[in-house]
Amino acid sequence: MPTRRRISALRLIQKIKQHEIDGYAARMTSIRAEQAALQEELAALQTRAEQEGHVTSPEGAPYLAGFLRAVEARRVFLTGKLDALQQKAAQIEAQLLGSYREAKTNDAALDTSLEQQRQHETRQEMAETEEIARNVYLRRRME
Repeated sequence: MPTRRRISALRLIQKIKQHEIDGYAARMTSIRAEQAALQEELAALQTRAEQEGHVTSPEGAPYLAGFLRAVEARRVFLTGKLDALQQKAAQIEAQLLGSYREAKTNDAALDTSLEQQRQHETRQEMAETEEIARNVYLRRRME
């Protein structure tokens, strides 16, 4: 019966789409964790720059400019990494949304096919019941 094959195919597609969605979700979780770590590093860097970024003695003055340049270079690097991760996250979110839409479309097609199969089985059962009732009636009539 074509409906049974269609249902099997739709269920397989459903499993594949769910696996795809789970993969995207795992990648997003990884990216969000990496973003959080970078944000924490930026905050720690800012705190360190605020605590150590002023001249406390004349001997430290020559080193302060180098320290502040290093802090700024690191901040720029971390911000660039955050921007790249945000772009990657946006791409994955778009793919996730597309897969989710396809999964929902597939679910609707599966529900329709299951309903058609149920209706077909109900019609078959009714036809069999009518056949039995007809045979019983004809037997009684012949007796």
